[in-house]
Amino acid sequence: MEEKKTKQIFKSDSISLSRFIHKCLYDKELGFYQNNKIGSHFTTSPEISQAFGECVAIFLFKISSELGISKFLELGPGNGTLMSDVIRTLSKLSKKEFVFSLYEKSSFLKKIQLKTLTRYESKKIKILSLQNLKLKKQPYLFFCNEFFDALPINQIEKNDNLLFEKRVQYKDGKFQWKKYLIKNKNLSFLSNGETWEYSPLTNLYIKKILNHIKEFGGGFLVIDYGPYIKKKISTIQAIYKSKKCNIFDYPFFSDITYHFDFLNLKEHSEKFNLKFHGPINQRQFLYFNGINERINSLINHTQDNNVKIKLSKQFHRLTDPKGMGELFKFVFISKNDLNLSYFKKL
Repeated sequence: MEEKKTKQIFKSDSISLSRFIHKCLYDKELGFYQNNKIGSHFTTSPEISQAFGECVAIFLFKISSELGISKFLELGPGNGTLMSDVIRTLSKLSKKEFVFSLYEKSSFLKKIQLKTLTRYESKKIKILSLQNLKLKKQPYLFFCNEFFDALPINQIEKNDNLLFEKRVQYKDGKFQWKKYLIKNKNLSFLSNGETWEYSPLTNLYIKKILNHIKEFGGGFLVIDYGPYIKKKISTIQAIYKSKKCNIFDYPFFSDITYHFDFLNLKEHSEKFNLKFHGPINQRQFLYFNGINERINSLINHTQDNNVKIKLSKQFHRLTDPKGMGELFKFVFISKNDLNLSYFKKL
């Protein structure tokens, strides 16, 4: 089946990197996200501990209370774990009626989300699965965790003052790079030896969401992987069974990811005249939204030493400055000028 699909994809000599990634991750038959539950090859923060989602929920609750917003929308909710923690926590913090929307491309993951979240539906909790981002003309609080770093990208390299697009070809029974000379294009911000990664699909999503916030209010919490300022190098990698590998090693069977460009997001927010808060690292965000207190509460409510040790390990893994505590960043974008002093500016 993989060989047949490969031949269907490569009807021409080569394809763009973004098309290759799209097919590997989102193909309706063989795509990675059509056949893999989140956590089977890599672990995200919501899957590590409920405390992560509860901290996100506390932040969203503060913002929703200040702005009077009752609609929440998660992009790429995966197994529904983060949304589950958000719904459960907000239900305890408020008696208001809330609408929670999920935007997911994978039919496989949609079924998992349905099983995870159906139990929360009630008179005051409404859960919607969206087919597209045609939204009501009302303010939403958008949020996403590791959504953008899974969207297809392209790469352009500069060598000897010439620009080359990195494309993918299938030759002699294997995938390999093919560089295509680009003419009549000047990327003055690139120096020789540098690589520019860009995602047209990411920019489309960003523009649509930011335009909605500009028109109707609300905000956007983005949680993703990468440095504060993205370097002009190739950051693309694949993960197969929790180990990093080349993107050509296990096509359709590995997750493909790369560093998110926070500066690009900031530039887009400025074009829409929106307030950009951050980025801050995961450790800082979780500390300011009560992870210490929550983990201590969970530890104090159990007599099982093994559970206590497990909770402590979860806390360390989420906040370790040499690991996830620094690798992942948080950004919040809003129309209103909010008092978020702990979000340092880029």
